[in-house]
Amino acid sequence: MSLRRALPADAETVGRIHVESWNVAYRGIMPDDVIARTDLAYRTAFWAERIADPEWPVYLLEENGQAVAFCQMIPTKDADDEPARVGHITSLHVLPHLRGHGYGRTLMDHVCAEFRRRGFAEVTLWVLEENREARRFYEKRGFHLDGGTRRYPRTQVPEVRYRVRLPIPL
Repeated sequence: MSLRRALPADAETVGRIHVESWNVAYRGIMPDDVIARTDLAYRTAFWAERIADPEWPVYLLEENGQAVAFCQMIPTKDADDEPARVGHITSLHVLPHLRGHGYGRTLMDHVCAEFRRRGFAEVTLWVLEENREARRFYEKRGFHLDGGTRRYPRTQVPEVRYRVRLPIPL
């Protein structure tokens, strides 16, 4: 298993993982038309922009030379948090047929360690309220609901915010 920062040439790969993950994890939660609009061309362009950010990485996890999962970290954009001390995970996606093999945990551990290294005290993330599998995953990693709620953009699908306090580095 290898973990590295995604490169511009990886945008389509990251987009493919995102689309495959969405098609499985969000089916029945997110409206079908929203899932249909989230195609490979859209996600490739979306991730090309984010991968190009020199300060805030998208990490790509590979197994036997094949990309299997990715995660992006940024400072929080939530108005009720302080971006200098609260980091945010925008996305963590694992190919659906490979969930439960430790890839998400490996990415989560790496990103939280990187936030710690950069001096952040907490990390947040938003999860679709009905995405029970993802919520269980984050709760096992020590995240807890913090009371934040919102609707996924351009939908009525509710999201809830999770938060974890990072250990103070020694």
